Amino acid sequence: MESEAPHAEPSASTGGDAGEARVTAIPLLLHIGYHKTGSTWLQRALFDNAERGFTTDTGEPRHALVRDFVLPDALAYDPARVREKFAAARADALAKGATLVLSHERLSGYPSSGGHDRRMIADRLRETFPDARILIVIREQRALIRSMYSQHITDGGTGTLARFLNRPEPGLGRKPWFDPEVYAFDRLIAYYRGLFGAERILALPFELLAREPQLFVDRLAAFCGRPSQPLGPVSRENDRRPLVMQAVQRRLNALFYDNELSPGALLHIPRFAKRFGRLRGLFDACSPRFIERRMDARLVKEIAAYAGDRFRESNGRTSRMIGIDLGDYGYAMPH
Repeated sequence: MESEAPHAEPSASTGGDAGEARVTAIPLLLHIGYHKTGSTWLQRALFDNAERGFTTDTGEPRHALVRDFVLPDALAYDPARVREKFAAARADALAKGATLVLSHERLSGYPSSGGHDRRMIADRLRETFPDARILIVIREQRALIRSMYSQHITDGGTGTLARFLNRPEPGLGRKPWFDPEVYAFDRLIAYYRGLFGAERILALPFELLAREPQLFVDRLAAFCGRPSQPLGPVSRENDRRPLVMQAVQRRLNALFYDNELSPGALLHIPRFAKRFGRLRGLFDACSPRFIERRMDARLVKEIAAYAGDRFRESNGRTSRMIGIDLGDYGYAMPH
């Protein structure tokens, strides 16, 4: 599909005096994830920061994007209606010289269900906003699987890591399940490039954000047509829950949390996951460190055995596509 020409975009000038170089900012950025790649930090520190020239103000909470782009029936999606819904927010951002950012990890699919709808979502985004630019943040797969499995439990899952990774009755495919192909990053990047044009897609590794946040932010700013700004101190929050806490919740989900990941709980406690999450401080203080280390080592070993060489070739293609040596960040690369 032929992409829109960059010069056809409406733009907001962020330059100063007439004699100075003027920066042309893009009007719309779609940040699609992946899950567990620093999205919350990006949203809070950058995308909700008017001083950096971004805004996420659409008049609705962020999770409404799932309702707009993910939930409509495959034969009932109306891109014109959704486009019109965001017209006022886009116009307001443009008048302020800001870039409107629609940011939600669910737009790259949900890993626990194998990202089965990620192509459909990509098509909807292209039909609705053909002039948008796309930010995709990836992460080394072994670390990503570990983090996503923990999130799966937080979201209501009940299975062991082995059950999470391995579909029962794999030859039938009756319902979506985790599929390692969701982390073949080159496929999603290539598909978005085909929809929007390569110049409209920016894919960066999460590890760059973790190691060199200023460089990450500078590359994003340049992609959005914005000047570089000093980032200042970056607070690094540890959002990893104790493994003992996750082991307890995994079992309680089956009893008290009737949801998409654990249907049929014996007794449904409304907002069980959030209520249980309030015990984080208790588990941080009381979980035995030697048990945590032993559980962590077992997870790392099991995930490494599962990953094996399966991502090497994809990582090599991804590395060439984005112009970053992912081997420098610990990704498995072709021999």
